[in-house]
Amino acid sequence: MDSFLSIHPATLEDAAFFPALERASGELFRQLDDLAWIADDDVMAEAAHRPLILAGTVWVARDAKAGVVGFLSAQRVHRALHVWQMAVHPSHQRRGLGRALLKAAAESARDAGLDVITLTTFLEVPWNEPFYAGLGFTRVPEGALDERLREVLEKEAQAGLPRERRCALRIDPRLLAG
Repeated sequence: MDSFLSIHPATLEDAAFFPALERASGELFRQLDDLAWIADDDVMAEAAHRPLILAGTVWVARDAKAGVVGFLSAQRVHRALHVWQMAVHPSHQRRGLGRALLKAAAESARDAGLDVITLTTFLEVPWNEPFYAGLGFTRVPEGALDERLREVLEKEAQAGLPRERRCALRIDPRLLAG
């Protein structure tokens, strides 16, 4: 990660940047014919991030010159930290910011005594499942999905995401934390 980039807990003011960051990072999907429509799909509303920021489960990547260039928005659910969204501006991708944001989340989850970090993502899309697998995340088999993760995947399918292309991943936060 570049020395002029830093990871910090998000502030309420930071939330204003998140929808544009998510849209910009979604442009990558234009490379995939069957998923190109995602680049034009709805993003997580600014207001949805605010309670998560207040709960202390949102982190930002800040560039000394450009400001907020990435974020990870998560929620504590029982003994898990569930990542709802992570986005990095295309101008700052492939610099380790996604990894650094996940590490900050993992350190917080570990310090809070949480057992697992979960998320849902696209199967086999290079910047989705393979990226997370490279960090140590493992796929939760369909038969082992708990009610919460089944419900998340079902709501995503109802929102138009192809269920057959989605999966849930998990990792022990101690494996990612510094």
